[in-house]
Amino acid sequence: MCGIAGIIGHSANRGSILQMLEMQKHRGPDFVDYYLEENKIVLGHNRLSIIDLSSNANQPFISGCGNYILIYNGELYNYLELKQELQSKYTFKTQSDTEVLLNAYIEWGEQCLNKLNGMFSFAIWNKKEQFLFAARDRFGVKPFYYSFDSINFIFASEINSLWAAGISEIPNDKVWLNYFVEGSYGMPDETFWKGIKQLSGGHCLTLKDNSLQIKKWYHFEERIAELQNHFEDNEEEYITQLLVKAINLRFRADVPIGFNLSGGLDSSTLLALIDQQNRDKSTIETFTFITNDERYDELYWVKSMLDKKPYPINVCELNHNEVPELALKIAKNQSTLWGNTYNCIF
Repeated sequence: MCGIAGIIGHSANRGSILQMLEMQKHRGPDFVDYYLEENKIVLGHNRLSIIDLSSNANQPFISGCGNYILIYNGELYNYLELKQELQSKYTFKTQSDTEVLLNAYIEWGEQCLNKLNGMFSFAIWNKKEQFLFAARDRFGVKPFYYSFDSINFIFASEINSLWAAGISEIPNDKVWLNYFVEGSYGMPDETFWKGIKQLSGGHCLTLKDNSLQIKKWYHFEERIAELQNHFEDNEEEYITQLLVKAINLRFRADVPIGFNLSGGLDSSTLLALIDQQNRDKSTIETFTFITNDERYDELYWVKSMLDKKPYPINVCELNHNEVPELALKIAKNQSTLWGNTYNCIF
């Protein structure tokens, strides 16, 4: 997890970006920096290092030609394959997926999105043509919140950061009403706050000359239709191959790997597939959560699955007395139930 933040417009300044980055510093404790053109654009980044821990991979990341500036939150699982495809045209100075992402955009433009296998939220500034391109992964795993008043475009990984930049904290009563009465969150681009939207999953945007254009780049229904023939041939074999490939791609990291286990079918299946892979298992640790209530805890099943396996287990206890405080902490970070609204919940 990292954090991105930026302002395009007259409000772009050092003080504002530092306040925005401070509000989401928990997302990236390893490095903080920003790129600034006073009163025009400022892009900031909170880094949590996963791939290429060196300072060369810090962000904002500037292209070799100096024209493109990238801030990026997420991980590209297929960055090595993309790097191999690009290396005949580009000289890479890092081992990071960040540099691969930027060069992929330089090479293929918006169409690079169709090549990305991962979870991401990023923004790229084109200095020469003076426009911002931003995108969010297929299903919106990584957040992208923004506010736009036709003068300033302000965005960040968390709504708290938008408030830190001066955006008003005004509840969107319609969305709150739908949430409490019907359990509906609202439209994919809505939030609980007026004047603050989110870029929907599978969408990208372009901002140029104060004109904002948003379009859908990932079409789930069409993709499923394309894969239908594979399912019909041998569904079990195809799904197993997909799971194994997904596991191998996601285990690419320059830090130890944590694996969350329950006693259910999904994590049991993943553990079995992980155990079959020919990899260094000493870097893998498992985690499971308990409440010390036998009606709910699955520790027995977790320990049974790990029997005679080399993965250390970390048992995290959650006491019911902690729930109100933890819920408020989560709400603050997610910026959905924060403010006076929580008083009606507890």
